Amino acid sequence: MELSPSIDVYKLSGWNNLSSSDQSAVSDFAKKGGSDTKIETEEGKESTQQQTSKGGIKRGKDVDSERKSKVAKAKGDVSVGSAMLVKSGEACDLEKKMETQSKELWDLKDDLKKHVTTTELREMLEANGQDSSGSEIDLRDRCADGMMFGALGLCPICSGFLRYSGGMYRCHGYISEWSKCSYSTCEPNRIEGKWKIPEETNNQYLKKWFKSQKGKKPVRILPLPSPRKSAESQMIASQHHHSSNSENLRDLKVAICGLPNDSIAEWKRKIDGIGGVFHAKVNKDTNCLVVVGSLNDEAEMRKARRMKKPIVREDYLIDCIERKKRLPFDMYKVEMIGETSSMVTIKVKGRSAVHEASGLQDSGHILEEGKSIYNTTLNMSDLSTGTNSYYILQIIEEDKGSDCYVFRKWGRVGNDKIGGTKLEEMSKSDAICEFKRLFYEKTGNPWEAWEQKTIQKQPGRFFPLDIDYGVNKQVPKNKKNDADSKLPPPLIELMKMLFNVETYRAAMMEFEINMSEMPLGKLSKSNIQKGFEALTEIQNLLKISNPDPSVKESLLINASNRFFTMIPSIHPHIIRDEDDFKSKVKMLEALQDIEIASRLVGFDANNDDSIDDNYKKLHCDISPLPHDSEEFCLIEKFLQNTHAPTHTDWSLELEEVFSLEREGESDKFAPYRDKLGNRMLLWHGSRLTNFVGILNQGLRIAPPEAPATGYMFGKGVYFADLVSKSAQYCFTDKKNPVGLMLLSEVALGNVYELKKAKYMDKPPEGKHSTKGLGKKMPQESEYVKWRGNVTVPCGKPVPSNVKSSELMYNEYIVYNTAQVKMQFLLKVRFHHKR
Repeated sequence: MELSPSIDVYKLSGWNNLSSSDQSAVSDFAKKGGSDTKIETEEGKESTQQQTSKGGIKRGKDVDSERKSKVAKAKGDVSVGSAMLVKSGEACDLEKKMETQSKELWDLKDDLKKHVTTTELREMLEANGQDSSGSEIDLRDRCADGMMFGALGLCPICSGFLRYSGGMYRCHGYISEWSKCSYSTCEPNRIEGKWKIPEETNNQYLKKWFKSQKGKKPVRILPLPSPRKSAESQMIASQHHHSSNSENLRDLKVAICGLPNDSIAEWKRKIDGIGGVFHAKVNKDTNCLVVVGSLNDEAEMRKARRMKKPIVREDYLIDCIERKKRLPFDMYKVEMIGETSSMVTIKVKGRSAVHEASGLQDSGHILEEGKSIYNTTLNMSDLSTGTNSYYILQIIEEDKGSDCYVFRKWGRVGNDKIGGTKLEEMSKSDAICEFKRLFYEKTGNPWEAWEQKTIQKQPGRFFPLDIDYGVNKQVPKNKKNDADSKLPPPLIELMKMLFNVETYRAAMMEFEINMSEMPLGKLSKSNIQKGFEALTEIQNLLKISNPDPSVKESLLINASNRFFTMIPSIHPHIIRDEDDFKSKVKMLEALQDIEIASRLVGFDANNDDSIDDNYKKLHCDISPLPHDSEEFCLIEKFLQNTHAPTHTDWSLELEEVFSLEREGESDKFAPYRDKLGNRMLLWHGSRLTNFVGILNQGLRIAPPEAPATGYMFGKGVYFADLVSKSAQYCFTDKKNPVGLMLLSEVALGNVYELKKAKYMDKPPEGKHSTKGLGKKMPQESEYVKWRGNVTVPCGKPVPSNVKSSELMYNEYIVYNTAQVKMQFLLKVRFHHKR
């Protein structure tokens, strides 16, 4: 076969694998018409056919395909493009060598089959430090490979065993207890020296072979990698190199929802750059709808569903661009809020809850003996294998009687169509034995290790989640009607907002937390802490400059597996960019407050606390301000005046103001009020789901285990002097337009002023807070004093005359929560304009 002078060489298989010099050589060759040199392929075929016919022994398809494969050279990975330029004589010589090797290898396998038992094969592998697991065929293949070419060294990444598979040697071990290893090579390390046979063996064939083996082993000649596999390995090494000539992506037509305006142009540029088409709205030609960020554009998503268009996560687009081809939608699909089977209903009895799928919620309880509670939820997420599974195991004892049942439920996280349940009746002692057996089978740990908090994650096994059901003390009480409440009507409405279970459910769904098997708010503090630790590891990996791409990818998979095993998600994925990472940090911060709310008031099916009971649990006095009071009017002016000019997506309307007195907060604040001075009344916004935790525990600083990234000026409590700057963090939408905001008295003291982000644990010595200087600020001449000496910056936004600042608006940060006294809680309606 000759190269056509008109051929587009960049479309040749393996073109992307060539060095620039090789690409130039092939390009010049194509321009000359290829008249003097033949491509190796046809001649190689003929030579192979002759050799095969001379061999005289026919084997199965695998043998024939191996013997007919093309070989460019014995050592080193060979690209497809380079192989095409090998002279025909050299190619034939290597073909013959591989044919000879292949015949010798298969003859050796035949001899082993005739003369060596499975036990002897296993003993021989163990004597040489090789993997001795698997079937007889696997053992024979490994022995033959070692006898001909030498014992294989261990994987350089995880020290696992290598096995020959699919034309190369692959590791089947684990990088860590969380992830499989994906290392592969065509040039495995071999252990020097002769292949050993068991010392005690009486096998005459093995003894004879051992005496005849040569000291120096040949190098195994491997078949040429296919263009597809070469391209896949190249993909990881050039993750950020996107080809505009990709044929497969020219059919990609996508619409995107959830994007802020300033990001639309960037995504359109990326899609156009790979030959795809960006659609502003879903239409009949759209391939799929990509959801970026939260699932808040329900209209566009409903439209996509009506038109039967797949709805996928942002990862789909990222992976298509990186792999330079259209990928299947299945692994990236997003489930609509409400599409899944809603959250599980739980009824706490004692210290735990019977799963509703058992059918025994009303008539049984979880078996407890001493400190042992026979109930566990196991989870396993492995992105390298596509695993995202849960396993629930319980012993249920009848309320009236001593009969016990072992209940099991398993499946894929967030997918009720995959999985099953099993309920078995047995005696208490048998149930405990079966429970412990199953726990060990699934986790690789004895049940006692979990109880003693010494459990260790095992490779390829489940890991228990620490679920805190709280304690139901079963104190009889008379359910009070809301009409019996002694609280003022505005406060009753506030309490209904704070303790509305649907608000928390929607937040969990937005974060794609598994709601079908994860009781709302019951993920314990320790699990959230472990999630933060995994994110810190991801943060450190993202910071590494010039890493080995394949190693970095493996480590990111490993850390992402840890995160999604501890924080079960409907759509686990590799957390590989800064924005995704930051969104997971915010998610865990919100989960912390949901966990606090759950511990305080519970979201259980049998929770019958009244509004007044829940209010008392906050340990915070909350009093509505009269709308005609001086303070209400001042706060309304502060809100109306300080809306920033760039925050145009919504306007704000003040509905209610509540004065706050959190238990113990004034005492902690008093020394700083008197000592530091420079006190200001400043804004702070947060999600509605965070406010039960805020009112109960105050504003908090991110925990030590939380990653540092995402905090411009370090871990502290952040405030603003413009209301809309803080209102952004309420995350309201048209469907849920009412949010809550705080006005806090903040003792700033001596302020450390900065014009750009700078991470710090605390400000320099002599400074008590940090201020990010914005390009705009409230008009100072309109400031007023409140309660004597507290500054209220209620002026309209004007240029600050701060030169070369990277911040648009002022930010204030304190690193000690005792410098903050929450003064007012505002109920604010957002009028969204689109």
